[in-house]
Amino acid sequence: MNRTFDTSWALFAKYQMAIHNEEPDECDQSSFSNFLVNSPLKPWKPSDGPSQGYGSFHQQYWLDGRLLAVGVIDILPRCISSVYFFYDPEFHFLTLGTYGSLREIAFCRTLHHSAPSLQYYYMGFYIHSCPKMRYKGAFSPSFLLCPEVYSWHPLESCLPLLERTKYCRFNPDPKVHDPDQLVGIGDVSVLFLNKAMAYSTFRTLNPANQHQEEVTKYASLVGNKLSRRMLLILMF
Repeated sequence: MNRTFDTSWALFAKYQMAIHNEEPDECDQSSFSNFLVNSPLKPWKPSDGPSQGYGSFHQQYWLDGRLLAVGVIDILPRCISSVYFFYDPEFHFLTLGTYGSLREIAFCRTLHHSAPSLQYYYMGFYIHSCPKMRYKGAFSPSFLLCPEVYSWHPLESCLPLLERTKYCRFNPDPKVHDPDQLVGIGDVSVLFLNKAMAYSTFRTLNPANQHQEEVTKYASLVGNKLSRRMLLILMF
């Protein structure tokens, strides 16, 4: 990637300006790096994983020495996550976005042989009302995640619901709830004065400055399980 950074960035800028009508200063090298190069994932290469390890990668598509497209993916222990795909607008007629998805699916199948737990392809958000997103629905079988209880449902059963409203619950059983929903904030792990502690302990030590609203909002977003594994930094 380092050897072809300028070429990749130039293609990204060309794509953003032509397809998404961005101004040049909105897709400069710094924007490109922050968006698609500087990944929060740290490379990890376990002995039982794929040969290139886990982390963020750029897959480049070249033709006769010319860079036509770049697919940005995250390789994770259970899936390949498609982060972004950009291409040369001059080759729009080749439907390179669809081709890139097919190549990433094939890549996922290849990696599955060396890392059996890696068996899913995640295409990211599906926005039914956005024409540019509709191509994702052409792949089968496809599943959408219920935004309320986080269960997976076949795309075919979700489409009639999305035709009626932009936001909807896919799980038809009203009795089903998110198993990781917030039930209390006392056990939320926080970091205060460089010491890890439960929020209930922090509240005892700081009765006048409890951060209850902040902690409640945080725990409701990350869920019970992660709120106990991660540390929320609290300050006066």
